[in-house]
Amino acid sequence: MLKMKRKVLAALLYIITIYSVSAQETWTLQRCLETGLKNNLDFKLQQLEVLSAQTTSRSALMEFLPSVSFTGNHSYSIGSTIDPATNNRVSSTIQSDNFSINTTMDIVNFNNFTLARRNRIAVLKARADKEAAESEYSLSVLENYFNILYTQELLEIQLGQFENAKFNLERIEKEASLGSKAKSDLYDMQVVYAQEENGITETRQLLYNQKLTLLQLLNVSSVSPDSIALAPASLSETVAKPADEVFKNALAAFPKVRAAELQEAVSAKEVTMRRNGYLPVISAFYSYSSFYYRPLDQPGQVNVNPFWTQLNDNKNHYVGLQVTLPIFNGFRSRRDVELAKLEQQKSAVNAEQEKIALRQAIEQDTAKQQQSEVLAGKLEETRTYAQKSFETTQSKFANGLVEAVVFTTSKNQLLMAEYNLLKAKFTSQYLSMRLFFFETNHFLY
Repeated sequence: MLKMKRKVLAALLYIITIYSVSAQETWTLQRCLETGLKNNLDFKLQQLEVLSAQTTSRSALMEFLPSVSFTGNHSYSIGSTIDPATNNRVSSTIQSDNFSINTTMDIVNFNNFTLARRNRIAVLKARADKEAAESEYSLSVLENYFNILYTQELLEIQLGQFENAKFNLERIEKEASLGSKAKSDLYDMQVVYAQEENGITETRQLLYNQKLTLLQLLNVSSVSPDSIALAPASLSETVAKPADEVFKNALAAFPKVRAAELQEAVSAKEVTMRRNGYLPVISAFYSYSSFYYRPLDQPGQVNVNPFWTQLNDNKNHYVGLQVTLPIFNGFRSRRDVELAKLEQQKSAVNAEQEKIALRQAIEQDTAKQQQSEVLAGKLEETRTYAQKSFETTQSKFANGLVEAVVFTTSKNQLLMAEYNLLKAKFTSQYLSMRLFFFETNHFLY
């Protein structure tokens, strides 16, 4: 009964595996990146930041355009006054209307030029920040993608080994029932079978969780992790370069470093703007005004000119130049300059930190990638030996020349050699793509 149940479970496992593989949709690295960059809300916010910076930035000449305002008020003065004819106090209520058009324009203001330059740099920085966020996101997708690829290949190896375990268990069961094999061999093979079956279950669960993490990273909720399979990443032939050369190219291409340098440039303009607080500002102004008045509730007949006549008679023009020269404001300008200098120094340190972090990452990835290539060559040789050893041990075990423990040990050696070789190859490919991305800020598909 147990034997029949095991066969049914193995058959179901095989059918499920074949069906799921055939029904799965293949996703490439390019598709993952394009989907994630389109769906991620962080990038939409970054794009809005770019638009905000572009809206803020404008030509310095625009800052010199005059500002024009119109002021009008309608009021009543309610009180009393002395009547000269009688020398008595009488009530006095006067309606008055005042109108004025005022305009001012900077003629000399050094901050207008500095502000325009600062805003232009701010636009470039906003774009670099967006590209930096996209780069960090792309590297995160790449890492998750390769983790899934490794687990997919690992599952394939385990399934291949499981078929071997199932074949040997069925053979040992027949031989043990005939008395040609000891019960201990049957128990050993049952343990191996159960362990490999558990390993496949764990790998399936790990693969599901990794795919779920990737889909969440891509902000895709309408796709089931079991319905997709990742295509192997195609790495075009690239010439291995020294870390110094990769770093030199990366300084010009990697947006996170460029964003830090632009922030330093923005901070430098902020220092200049604070220093401009010591400089004079020359502005011109012009004002046109007029008014209309009419006494209300006055004794006797009061003759008042019409509205438009009074506006024309009472008009007034006021024009002039104004020079504003800062003399003393409680050392606030000095404080602001010092604070701006400190911010510039912080930006410079941050830019240097980004360069150091990039250089160290490239040095580490270059060393690990070269080590993985060397290790993969040696592991390939080890796997060949392990394969030959397993085939020999399998033959001996089939003929009863070795115990099940020896056979299991040989099989585990082959499995471990395949695991290590797979890991070394995927690590080398992953690091090669990372280094190329550092250098060019894009992937080769």
